[in-house]
Amino acid sequence: MREITLRIGGMSCSHCQQAVRGALADLPGVQVDTVTIGSATVRFDPAKTSVDQLVAAIDDVGYEVLEPVPW
Repeated sequence: MREITLRIGGMSCSHCQQAVRGALADLPGVQVDTVTIGSATVRFDPAKTSVDQLVAAIDDVGYEVLEPVPW
């Protein structure tokens, strides 16, 4: 398992947190540790889910990863 924290733009409320948490939790091999307004920390199995997929899941629910992530 690998751990990563992503800075996320566009989040402003608990609904935003729930949307991001749900999108990330739906990915295979992902365990969501914390989601706060502006960031998410997850542990994931790189054999099942890539960082690109994490970023895409956040994008799909209307938010944006703000800083480059080391893939």
